[in-house]
Amino acid sequence: MLDKSRLAIIAGLIRAHISISDVEKYCKETGISREDFVPISPRRFDGQVFAIDGSNVVICDWSVASLNLIRAGYAVYRGTEWQRTVITYDDIFLADCKSYVQQFDDCLEGIFGLKGIVLKDAELERLSSYFRELQEYVALYDAVYQADPGDLILYDGGFTWKELPLGDVLRKIFRAAERKGVDILGISKSSSISWGEEVSRPFLQNTAYAAGLLRPGVPWRLCLSKKKVNPDPDKWKGGKIYVARLDGRCEHAFRVDAPVHVEDRIDEALGKLAGCSCSAECRGYPHALFRAHRDIRITDQEGGFLMLRLMDVLGEMGLSEAEVRGALLDFHDVIEMKQRKPA
Repeated sequence: MLDKSRLAIIAGLIRAHISISDVEKYCKETGISREDFVPISPRRFDGQVFAIDGSNVVICDWSVASLNLIRAGYAVYRGTEWQRTVITYDDIFLADCKSYVQQFDDCLEGIFGLKGIVLKDAELERLSSYFRELQEYVALYDAVYQADPGDLILYDGGFTWKELPLGDVLRKIFRAAERKGVDILGISKSSSISWGEEVSRPFLQNTAYAAGLLRPGVPWRLCLSKKKVNPDPDKWKGGKIYVARLDGRCEHAFRVDAPVHVEDRIDEALGKLAGCSCSAECRGYPHALFRAHRDIRITDQEGGFLMLRLMDVLGEMGLSEAEVRGALLDFHDVIEMKQRKPA
């Protein structure tokens, strides 16, 4: 068993990374002042709110490839009332680095009119993640088509690190939203953005704490442009990155990515967002995204059931159970299933 003194050393290192005992030091090192926390005025919004989300479960993995169940879609609200949930993709995806191109091309060319995708070697390890993101963009594109001018579209996640290899898809979606007068915001529950000259500190959590002292009890937004954080938020040329608290009674803050066409009306867009983020069920977080997650997520039970169905089909094709399990079952699972004999 690990010695308690060793745990104490590790705990001290973790505390040094995550705690913020000196707000003045935070302000000095980040270049953030009290005035940068701009109050948000929540507003009643009776238009449509679209919330896009996706889910991915690995059904089986045989080292050189994997089979994944992927689902994507969006929930639609009218003001604060749920209207419907639309599933735009619910199918299996074979992640094979030598045969993925056609699966991507069918979507890229057929829906977005873009040329096919060629991934770099380092990107091939994220094949299923990229395909899920592509299906989320299909849902996002469909939401823009269904939306009316002035409607609000929320995407579960950020946009900046996804510039490659699907950046052209995002840019096409943003242009369509700009032409239609629809606001798009990317909402991230967590973020790798950090601050600190001595160690890397979690920016999102520390900013929420600092704002609790500098701007207590009010919703606010903080633009990260020209702030001393890592990575540099100004490297994203597609828009601006914000941190926002959407309900003054909530301790949590979220990263918000706003495309260029939303920048001029960011306060109006965030006012709409704050107005639909006050549900007691998930206070401080957009209820439309909460509902989209619940309606679209794939459960472990679904994944397990699909695996059993797959094994049945393989058996009908003549493969023995030993062949199937030998190819698809991780040996770590075999070890875990072996019961230890009593001494």
